[in-house]
Amino acid sequence: MKTILLLGGYGFLGTNIIKYIDALLPEQYKVIVFDRHETHPGRLTFKSVVKTYAGDFADGVFLRKVFDENRIDIILHSLSTTIPISSHNAKYDVETNLLPTLDILNLMVEYEVREIIYMSSGGAIYGTRGEKKHRETDDVFPVSSYGVVKLAIEKYLMQYAQLFGIRPLIIRLSNPYGPYHYGMKQGVINVALAKALKGESMEIWGNGDGLKDYVFVEDFVNILFSLIQRNVYNEVINIASGQLLSVNDIVTAVRLHVPSFTTHHIEADKLDASHFSLDTTKLHHLIGHYEFCSIQEGIRRTYRWTKNII
Repeated sequence: MKTILLLGGYGFLGTNIIKYIDALLPEQYKVIVFDRHETHPGRLTFKSVVKTYAGDFADGVFLRKVFDENRIDIILHSLSTTIPISSHNAKYDVETNLLPTLDILNLMVEYEVREIIYMSSGGAIYGTRGEKKHRETDDVFPVSSYGVVKLAIEKYLMQYAQLFGIRPLIIRLSNPYGPYHYGMKQGVINVALAKALKGESMEIWGNGDGLKDYVFVEDFVNILFSLIQRNVYNEVINIASGQLLSVNDIVTAVRLHVPSFTTHHIEADKLDASHFSLDTTKLHHLIGHYEFCSIQEGIRRTYRWTKNII
């Protein structure tokens, strides 16, 4: 049995990862969670979680304690202290995301942990450069500090792979949505459904016509573990469904469930990559064909979950 250190384990992606392990892989993995919360914000419990460390990601002494007390096989890094539109403070981004990740990499070398999976970004990394599909080998033009720091972490991961033999898997994920998303600061599909069910109006930046790719979170987790089981490391991989929607399309889809949902327009944020689409040729070469959940079904399932917690 392997031990996964899940950084950001009680967040949206982390929760879905643990749920997957609980349901399908309980004999293969046990999970140590590092998070700012001591218990899950949705009061969920998990049979595969053996320990939880609640602390500050920037606290290097506390991070060392985690490595001192446990034998770790894989690190799954899904933790970020910022989101694209909150990253106006570059210094804070570096201090709370980049530097702690460097601490993690140094601890990996010291404690001989070889494998790390890093959740990068499929939008903030590439920036807005026309309407082409972005390949992993394309030049990148991040417009936010969030994206710049994500890219810097990617580069350090590959440097440590060359210098110290660690094995990184870098995931550039498009916009995930689905159950166990509790925040209201990002994730337009989840935010739209929550606001609709609460009877609140939602802000739309600009004209709402920019197209982005959306992935149902259960598809992401299925693909993630397919890559892990295939021992895919030392790679940068786009994960996207190929299903492009505008915010206006999402509003229309939400109104099928909540007809009274209202919106209002505000000026677009300069840090937002308003349009992006990812080339997934490399992904499908590695795992074969994958049938993604349709947007209609994904939103229906997300609506059903959101309705139960509102």
